[in-house]
Amino acid sequence: MRTYFRVRGSRADEVAGEIVREQPLTLSVNGEKFLTLLCSPVKLEALVVGYLWMEKVIASLDEVTRVEVSPVDGHAEVTLSHPVTLPTERILTSGCGGGITFRIDHRLFPRLASSLRVAPETLSAQMKDLFAAAVHYRESRGIHGAALSDGERLLVVAEDVGRHNAVDKVKGEALLRGIPTEDRILLSTGRVSSEMLLKAARMGVPLVASRTSPTEMAVALAEQLNITVCGYVRPDSLNLYAGGALLLGRTALAPHA
Repeated sequence: MRTYFRVRGSRADEVAGEIVREQPLTLSVNGEKFLTLLCSPVKLEALVVGYLWMEKVIASLDEVTRVEVSPVDGHAEVTLSHPVTLPTERILTSGCGGGITFRIDHRLFPRLASSLRVAPETLSAQMKDLFAAAVHYRESRGIHGAALSDGERLLVVAEDVGRHNAVDKVKGEALLRGIPTEDRILLSTGRVSSEMLLKAARMGVPLVASRTSPTEMAVALAEQLNITVCGYVRPDSLNLYAGGALLLGRTALAPHA
C-alpha cells in the first residue's frame, strides 16, 4: 500500500491504495544467463516455463528438471535434462516496456486447422469473467490480464504489467497443470500485436479476443495462419478483423480479405 493524492478539480485528497508492482527477473538456463524480464512478481514459475516454451528452448515440461525462483533476489535458475543452445538474435517487440522475442517469423508456425466456432455473446461473457477474475487489476489498475478459455469457463488466468508476459504465464501454468491449449480461446485485456498473435499460433489457439485492438501486422499474420481475431469486445458488440470462427446465429462470419 502507498499513499498518493487523488485530484478532482481544485481539491486534492490523500488516499492509500495499491500501485502496480514491477521487478526485473534474470533467467539462467543450465547455469548460463539468458535474459532479464521485466514483470509482475506473481506466478513467476509459470512465466519462466511459459517463456522458455514460447521461445522453443523447451518443447515440453518433461525437459525441465529444476526451477528455482527467488523473487527477493530477482533470479530464476532453470536446469534442463539436456544441454541447449540458447537463441541470441533478440528482437525488440512492440510489447509493454519493449518486450524481447527471438522468433517472429510466421513461417516457423503451421497454419491452424480448427473446427472451433464461438458466438459473440460467448466472447463477451468470457471477457467479463476475465475482468472479474483479475484480482490485481481491481486492486491497482494499470495491469494486463490474459486467460485461456474452453468457451464455457476460464481454465487459466494470469496478470502482469506486460501483456506478453501475461500470455507466457497462461501457457506456463497450462503446462504446469497439464491443460492443453489447442482449440481454446485466448482472451487479453491488451493490444494484440504481432508477437501476441504468434504466441497464440504457437499455443495452437485459433481465436484471440481482446478488450482493445489488434495491429495491422497481427491481422495479416492471423489471415495467413487461420486465426480469428476479435477486438473491442464489449457486452453488446465487438469487431471481427480476421478468421471464420465467429458465429452469428448458425452461420460462421468471416471478414472479406
